Amino acid sequence: MKNQRLGFVGLGDDTASACLSMLKIMDGRSEVSWSHSDPDSADVLMISCDQTDETQRWARSDKPRIVVYDSNQKKPASPFVLQHPFRVMQLLSVLDEVAGTLALEGPSVPQPHSPSQGVVSSSTVSNSVSPFWLSLHEVVNGNVSNPAGLLVSSSPHGLLYFKPASQRFYASKALFRQLAAASVELGPLTPTTEVVSDEMVACPLFSLCWMVSRYSATHLAPWMNPEGAFHLKRWPSFGTLEKSRTHLSLCALMTKRPLTREQVQQVSHCSEEELDRFINACEMSDLMVFEEAVQVSLPQASAEEGKGRFGGLIKGLRSRLGLSA
Repeated sequence: MKNQRLGFVGLGDDTASACLSMLKIMDGRSEVSWSHSDPDSADVLMISCDQTDETQRWARSDKPRIVVYDSNQKKPASPFVLQHPFRVMQLLSVLDEVAGTLALEGPSVPQPHSPSQGVVSSSTVSNSVSPFWLSLHEVVNGNVSNPAGLLVSSSPHGLLYFKPASQRFYASKALFRQLAAASVELGPLTPTTEVVSDEMVACPLFSLCWMVSRYSATHLAPWMNPEGAFHLKRWPSFGTLEKSRTHLSLCALMTKRPLTREQVQQVSHCSEEELDRFINACEMSDLMVFEEAVQVSLPQASAEEGKGRFGGLIKGLRSRLGLSA
């Protein structure tokens, strides 16, 4: 993978900080890895369109420049521009364009994937968050041009539609069966003018997140603080979750009070991968609250006593949910 350095010129602290966070999220999204450096050492510059001594000095540089401008400013006459505020996918798109230009200038730089190429193999995503999961994160956080519109994701097994306004997915029964049974590579969500056919069935947001999180987000998503505390607003649908002791215990523990991942694992004996999958699906479905980690003393008990109490808790929960035989 080719490494390229990105330098900031004249950007505000908030914009620069947001860019650094986005670069972390984007890590592994293309064949070019982007890192931050000072303008002198940078291969590419992100430069404010404001006319200052600093920006005018670097405007004469022969380095590729991404010009950042506010929505109330006229669009600059530059090959690479970003309107502020911008989103992760927009930054990724323009960086891919710049990388393509650098590839033409130097054959040693591999040609990156264009966003229009759709599905990216999960093996190329180093932080285990797929392009579909990243685009869904943007949409559910309101970063979509038309919330009342329709989005579509392509896959080898058919199309998957999403309506942000209703938080419902639509697809054929065959595609949903495939998603529930095995890994399916989904492309990023993009706007579409198509219409959902009557043969397609609806699927709630959490249900879809739970199905695809096995392979779309196998570790805690990079926009979440792994050292923070996690707290469930409410329990997810048990028509989706497997009715297992592990999932019941996660719901019970994380609804009662905010706990760190280590604390949840200590009590539930859940694997790290399973816990991260649960947190990812709940966060994407707006069921999770994040708080600063606090030192909560967990009950001290012998192994047998703790096992007995915990077993009683789970038995009671299963009974109330009608899951007992």
